[in-house]
Amino acid sequence: MLVQFRNIYFFLILSLFLTSPLQSQTKGTCQPEFSLDQYLEKQDLKETKKNPVFVFFDGSLSMQGFVKDQPGQKNLYRDVVDDLQQISENVGTKTFYHRFGSSIESIRENEIARVTKPTFYVCEQSQAKCNNQETRLELAFKAANANKNGTYIIVTDLFLSNKQLVGSTLNSLTTPLKSILKNGKSIGVFGVMSSFNGTIYDIPAKAGGTIKYADAKKRPFYIIVIGDQKNINRIKKNLEEQHFIDKSDHYKFALITSSPVLQNLNQNKIITENHISTISNAVNFKFEYSGNNLAVYNFDTNKNRTMQFNVKNSEIIVPGSAGVEKYKVKENLWSSKETNCRKIQASDWKKAKIQKISSWKNQGDKFSLDLFKDFSLDKLFTRSRYFYTASIYADKPGNLSEEIFKDWDLKDSEAEDFKGQNPVEFKTLNLVKIMKILNSVAADMFEPTLVANVALNFNLLKK
Repeated sequence: MLVQFRNIYFFLILSLFLTSPLQSQTKGTCQPEFSLDQYLEKQDLKETKKNPVFVFFDGSLSMQGFVKDQPGQKNLYRDVVDDLQQISENVGTKTFYHRFGSSIESIRENEIARVTKPTFYVCEQSQAKCNNQETRLELAFKAANANKNGTYIIVTDLFLSNKQLVGSTLNSLTTPLKSILKNGKSIGVFGVMSSFNGTIYDIPAKAGGTIKYADAKKRPFYIIVIGDQKNINRIKKNLEEQHFIDKSDHYKFALITSSPVLQNLNQNKIITENHISTISNAVNFKFEYSGNNLAVYNFDTNKNRTMQFNVKNSEIIVPGSAGVEKYKVKENLWSSKETNCRKIQASDWKKAKIQKISSWKNQGDKFSLDLFKDFSLDKLFTRSRYFYTASIYADKPGNLSEEIFKDWDLKDSEAEDFKGQNPVEFKTLNLVKIMKILNSVAADMFEPTLVANVALNFNLLKK
């Protein structure tokens, strides 16, 4: 019995001896005491059994030209509209169809085929008031707030005059959009160049009033999808696979969202040693994720080293979205005269009062943080250990969608002269202004988002 007790006692002492060095290393005295903001993951829209789809067709008279064949031109409008019923069924549980102009009217499912017929856009003489004289887009946007679980598809020529984009009319557009984005939904805008054989109305004239044009052979129409990003991408995939196969099929896409950040690089452990090129060649290099998934680069270096943290935009930004225009970087720097991690105490670390250490740039397809660009390593004392942290935030969404649709844009002031050139391919009135409005609403709803937390833990050696 005594021998058994001694054996147990021996193994207890041995285990303590073996584990104590590990415990002293994990105390983290080789790092100062600090806290960094952590990424708060946005909650996805809850999946429900009821996921309806609401489709709204612009019934204005200018839309009639899309359903009439134009010799020598491909009619994508009719093909896409014919397929919307199947696409909607792939997204939701039940589909409801509507027509909008100066008001919204329900369409029975067995009457959907009429949307691809010229008679759908003609006012019946028996009606007291025609519903084909206006495009009240704000009515469809307002309706998109009715069901938080729904997906809304709006088909329109998006031909809006200046007076529809100012004052109270503009507010009636932006108010429901803010609510849509605040509720976690996104807005996908598809632009499709299709054949056109009809009349374009309400073109602004310089002398006042409006004029019309009937010689266009091609013209873009638009599909606006409001809902969960997952459903928008599903519709995008369906359209691309079924209709935009040929290189001659000209279409555009932009995603308007108040959350253009795809992911937090720490949470998904995307950051690797390769995000700082050649750093792995440094003396005593080690890359690790420490507490709270902080990406830490440990190494020894001299003052001659240049370091740049590079991230591909595809790692940060939601595909198809307007991207990120402005970033913000929060930095901290601590120093210790004791360089041996085993000997450093928490009290050895001194925090520096430096406002700006590194600088960032966003060019081409990557975000770059030039580490110690503004406050260089030359200004630091050698034979000391330093601990540096950088928290990178997306601070302002971009406006990429404006550039995407720029070549299809027609300003009010240019409209009459453009019409006088007898164009075969007619542009969309105030298209860039509409995209600016969408981006502005998204920017208002945007909240700064933490992209990455990065740390450098290094000894600065004498040359």
